[in-house]
Amino acid sequence: MKFISSIFILLTLFSCLSEKEKIVHITGKTMGTYYSVKVVSSNIVVEDLKTQIDGLLKEINNVFSTYIEDSELSKLNKNQSLNSIKITPVLAEVLTLSKSIFKKSDGAFDVTIGPLVNMWGFGPDKIRKRPTDEDIKTKLTAVGSDKFKVSKDTIVKLAANLYIDLSAIAKGQAVDDLALTLANRGFKSFLVEIGGEVRAQGQKPDGSKWRVGIEKPSKQLGQAIQKIVALDSMSIATSGGYRNYLKYGDEIFSHTINPKTGKPVDHKLVSVSVLDPSCAAADAWATAFMVLGAEKGLDIANRLGLKAYFLVKTDKGFKEVQSSLF
Repeated sequence: MKFISSIFILLTLFSCLSEKEKIVHITGKTMGTYYSVKVVSSNIVVEDLKTQIDGLLKEINNVFSTYIEDSELSKLNKNQSLNSIKITPVLAEVLTLSKSIFKKSDGAFDVTIGPLVNMWGFGPDKIRKRPTDEDIKTKLTAVGSDKFKVSKDTIVKLAANLYIDLSAIAKGQAVDDLALTLANRGFKSFLVEIGGEVRAQGQKPDGSKWRVGIEKPSKQLGQAIQKIVALDSMSIATSGGYRNYLKYGDEIFSHTINPKTGKPVDHKLVSVSVLDPSCAAADAWATAFMVLGAEKGLDIANRLGLKAYFLVKTDKGFKEVQSSLF
């Protein structure tokens, strides 16, 4: 009896150890960048989950990409009809959120700046020629999120040559959609990242919160951390001009385009991070604040109750500025 009892105890102990929760890490490529998914689980078939993740991200990319010629967004951009155009609910949802942030940011976030982005050399066309003031003036006539109306399943263009670029919100939306899929599968704790846009839910197996580092701008990208942020049921998105830029002659231009001037921004704000339950909203607001600059961005963040963290370049290094709720 003692021998049998000992076996039972050992089997029970082994069972408890084998079912101990751990972090499972899955990575891959999507949207021209990389994704990282960490889930806390005691029993998971990694291959099955990765297949589901890759499938979902492929579907999302086939909606939002301007690089895929037959994506829903590419087809919409080619369609010059001024009549009502049928669109999927997921595209309508993102366009509706985009218009909302366009209004709240005083036009700083504008998904119709695609022609300007392409003209400056930051879009899929990869043009490498500095535009003239006349070029910019011409393109600006087709820019403005007030030039389209959207409902739950249709869009109406008010300008036939309207071109929509969702690169400043699509990765955040993909993070949200992936997080929802994981939650629906029963995962209570996870961390999802796509190209630096992050959403965290629950806690790690040791009970601690997920922690994300805000990068310190430097020549050695990714080598220094400016600030650590703990996340739970929250997203963080960061936008910065020090990673993606072009040089024409002796001048360096940021990839962040001001929708009102049609030119790359020129101020001392080097990066901004935004916390929000919605990663899509955080993604969009980070871009909006990069356009506005630290002073105007901080005013709007405090007025709207947004959590924003700004890094401003000074003669002595970087100055940290944050909204009252960050």
